[in-house]
Amino acid sequence: MDKLAIHFGAGNIGRGFIAPVHQENEYTVIFVDVDSSLISRINSTNKYNISNFSSSSEDILVENFSGIELSNTSELELALSKADLITTSVGPKHVLNVVQTIANVEFEKNPCFIAFENKYRASSTAYKESKVQKENLNIIDAVVDKIVPPQSTESLDVIVEEFGSIVLEDQPNKPLETSKVVSYGDYEKEFIKKLWILNGLHLQLAYFGLAINKQYIHELFEDDKNIEFSRKAVDSLGEAYLLFDKDTSNIETYKETILNRFSAPEVKDDLIRVARNPKIKFNKSERFHGPLDLLLKNNSNTETFETVFRILVNENFKNIEGFNDFKILFENGIEKFFEDFWNVDTDLEIYLSKLK
Repeated sequence: MDKLAIHFGAGNIGRGFIAPVHQENEYTVIFVDVDSSLISRINSTNKYNISNFSSSSEDILVENFSGIELSNTSELELALSKADLITTSVGPKHVLNVVQTIANVEFEKNPCFIAFENKYRASSTAYKESKVQKENLNIIDAVVDKIVPPQSTESLDVIVEEFGSIVLEDQPNKPLETSKVVSYGDYEKEFIKKLWILNGLHLQLAYFGLAINKQYIHELFEDDKNIEFSRKAVDSLGEAYLLFDKDTSNIETYKETILNRFSAPEVKDDLIRVARNPKIKFNKSERFHGPLDLLLKNNSNTETFETVFRILVNENFKNIEGFNDFKILFENGIEKFFEDFWNVDTDLEIYLSKLK
């Protein structure tokens, strides 16, 4: 392997999802991380194993990798100077730090930079915010989707779900080959599809589940009544997306895949974790309001949205991070919430007729 990928973030996503994609594309991988003990373990072994929940799927053996501690600036800069590809899975708020780290590196090649983060245009946003100007650095935005549940940090081995998807914004520079996991497409459409249908369903199920004293997402797929709610929710979200992108295809397959993934008990997807930061997740044009607004304006079914909204108004989840601050927005009534938080103006009567 004569291609080199530098990956910032040696956690479960980096090792369990990104590294095998790089390996499949014949890159040698150098992990970069702040955790000195993790880097030490990476450098003391020459392989690790990735398995998934499906016993029918073959394990993946990852080889040809090493690690550099973030504080080792001289070794890191040398490695970066020879990179063909620079990627991250460090969390959205840390991508800017990565861009600043590579700012003064003199690249021998023309590497691509991809932030594999759950944030809108994480790569290009961080690059713009950094004010770094590097003509030979190709910035590529990606929509990434993979569930890697919490697990022991004692081993480098990782257990993941079988599903995985990376959609890169279509452009001439293609550092990764198209495969079962990797594709190239319209970034805006792919991001909205994931935000509305996957993240939107995730959020609705979290609040619906907490209101009936559930702990994990998969528990909502254990009885018919809750399965019916999940089905209605994903159908409404899919309808909203079709209103947004009338030319799309395979939405039914996409919806079924999400329902199957969420129903897997191995994931143990904690509802309190999914529900946190409601001020962000329920913001204007986000995963709840975006599809809701389109459905209301087209007189479409909003039953599950109405259920979740009533939960927001009536419940007081003290154990959800950020919920107390969010509830303050309702102090002056629902109408003021619509006007001030969602900037609803001409369609106010439509909102009031459905969400009350």
